[in-house]
Amino acid sequence: MHVVPISVDSTTAADFSWTPTVNLEGKVVFAFGGAGNLAETFVQAAAACGARVALADLPPRDPERREEFDAKLRSIFAGVAAAGDAPLVLHADLTSIDDVLEAASEVKTRLGRIDVAVNFAGMHHPVFDLVRDDAAELAARFRSVIELNLNGAFFFTVALARVMVPQRSGHIIHLCSNASRLALYGSYGYNSSKHGVEGIVKTAAAQLAAFGVRVNGIAPGTVVTDLNRSLTMTPEGDYRPRAKSILAHTPTKRFLTREGVAETLLSMCVEQRHLTGNVIFPDDGYNIEGHSWPDGSEAVYAGPEAVDELYRRLDSDYPQG
Repeated sequence: MHVVPISVDSTTAADFSWTPTVNLEGKVVFAFGGAGNLAETFVQAAAACGARVALADLPPRDPERREEFDAKLRSIFAGVAAAGDAPLVLHADLTSIDDVLEAASEVKTRLGRIDVAVNFAGMHHPVFDLVRDDAAELAARFRSVIELNLNGAFFFTVALARVMVPQRSGHIIHLCSNASRLALYGSYGYNSSKHGVEGIVKTAAAQLAAFGVRVNGIAPGTVVTDLNRSLTMTPEGDYRPRAKSILAHTPTKRFLTREGVAETLLSMCVEQRHLTGNVIFPDDGYNIEGHSWPDGSEAVYAGPEAVDELYRRLDSDYPQG
């Protein structure tokens, strides 16, 4: 873990504005996974509402992706600086307990305290086919998702508890998902990890309540981001069957926006002394149903014959033994 020196350059700032809706003056907000799409909008909004911001993320090893990462980080830095004070930026690995402990300690040392800490870090994976995909590859992908999404969430909770318990105040927020409660088709690693994160939220909330530290989760519906774009959209910008299945069970028939998720997070930054151990669902009502088999959902709208044909294709692709 180390601090990243970044200078203010207004030319790199994202085209972003926010009308303050809550007063976060004097609050210190720490975002891990701070270079992600959802974190970018939130930290700029928090700064516009008066918060001092720290963010941490891990640069990719690939040189081309590293260049894109650095450019994104400069843009976020400039956007936060334009809205309020320049942020503290750290390079840290959420899968390293030492890195996470050091990052939390560094934020506390430099900014005096941490009032709200949000864990945005996470990864997804392609749909698993339990029968046809290589078993060793499935195992490797499953482990890598659990390592970041679940183990990292636990490390984050450990590190922030050690800062906030002595303060006798603070709010730890994890990015959960509809996958914390529902089955997202074929997303075994992601579903398992997000179910586990909700378990961490509940367990930590119960243990830390006596110290004035609250722990909650936020479970947004689908926002089309870099993390899931290939799962929801074709290169031409059309909806994939998975996206159509999600929207079929979303009352608004629209995907969420980054700004909408930031609004909910901002409301969670306000003192709410009795709100702990919960997961908030800004998802346009999607969690009422959830989605299942994308091809099946699409076939339903085409009529009974399409469903019958789909089952005939399954019998062909997966022969009975």
